Amino acid sequence: MSYSKVLVFDIWADYGHFKKYFTNMSPLSFSIPPRTVIAGILGALVGIAKDINPETFDKEKAFIAMKINNEVKKTKIAINNIGADDIKKIHWFEYRKPTNYEFLKDCSYRLFIATRDQDLYNKIKNNLEQHSSHYTLNMGISACIANYKYIGEYNIERIDEQAVEIDTVIPSECIEQIDFKKEVELQKAKLPNQMTNQRVVTEYREFIYEVKGNKISIIGNDKSEIYKLNIADEDYFIHPM
Repeated sequence: MSYSKVLVFDIWADYGHFKKYFTNMSPLSFSIPPRTVIAGILGALVGIAKDINPETFDKEKAFIAMKINNEVKKTKIAINNIGADDIKKIHWFEYRKPTNYEFLKDCSYRLFIATRDQDLYNKIKNNLEQHSSHYTLNMGISACIANYKYIGEYNIERIDEQAVEIDTVIPSECIEQIDFKKEVELQKAKLPNQMTNQRVVTEYREFIYEVKGNKISIIGNDKSEIYKLNIADEDYFIHPM
């Protein structure tokens, strides 16, 4: 079953941190938010409990695509963590430990969202229109508070054409060929893409993206799921995460 409409909004923050699961002492960040993080943002928007949110936005139930708006930039910031294992010692200086965190700087993304659940879809749409959220939105961690702007609701159609200039990040297994006639700076990342309500990751997926958010000229394959929409007289070609 294909989708016919999507909700589109931009989300941005001064800083973002999407922790790489294999780093601990000096946390590194993915360059783009994984699908699991975007599901969390949507859950915060409408107030879905953490213990049911992951499966609420399962790939079979929700459409999520993402375009990079700003060039990917990173910086390191020392965060003074507090040892809070003992409330009596929480203010003791020796229990504060500076840790270098990697942050994204001036991060901004355009999200394309739809769900099979019409009531949930309407609730997301209403909150976006009212610029209202149940919980404060952030870019990965609570210190990175985010803002957003609703762009609108748009008709989309799935297309059979495989040679397109894709606007969103795209799974690498869905690309047959990349046309390098246009200058692009591509990177790839293996991201957690699906998890259960018990927060057990069930799928990792590798994505290709252009670090400045430019279009990528591709030829898809039989795994591709490309949709077309028009925003302000500009055609967008998007692929779900």
